[in-house]
Amino acid sequence: MSSSSHPLRQPGEAPVVGPHPVAIGVKPGSGRASLRVIAVWEAVKGLLVILAAAVAVKLLHTGADHVIDVIVDHLHLDPAGHTSRLFMRTAQHMNDKRLVMLAAAAIAYALLRFVEAWGLWYQKSWGWLLGIASAGLYLPLEIFEIYRRFSWSSVGLFAINVLIIVLLWLNRTRHQVVA
Repeated sequence: MSSSSHPLRQPGEAPVVGPHPVAIGVKPGSGRASLRVIAVWEAVKGLLVILAAAVAVKLLHTGADHVIDVIVDHLHLDPAGHTSRLFMRTAQHMNDKRLVMLAAAAIAYALLRFVEAWGLWYQKSWGWLLGIASAGLYLPLEIFEIYRRFSWSSVGLFAINVLIIVLLWLNRTRHQVVA
């Protein structure tokens, strides 16, 4: 079949390299890049949670004080500061049962992030729904955190989640299957 007689092309339309967007069920100009950026962001969050769970396991099986000191030093935190004390209190109250519960929660969270990332990357309709729902769940907590103790990092996280929701909402109808 010649390129001029392609069944999905109109006369005078430029040849398409690769599968035609209509043939794969995606409307042209679909904003795929923004969805892929969000998908990568969600996958990175999943990987970070797995990394944090691995550090928690290491805390239990090695000296927690040493690991906390390394983390505090690496992140250039004040050893007497709030975050450092929070790390130390958490490590001191860690036991096998809590560690198993923490690891199970981390795995569940990471799996959710990976499923969402996959759905967004491959432009599945449930990917947008999952993305909007999961980002939306954080908003009340982030508003409370900003109200309780203002910080620019809290405002930044809130803004990122609002941006994700807006981008997903704007892209929700662009990826419907074309009949």
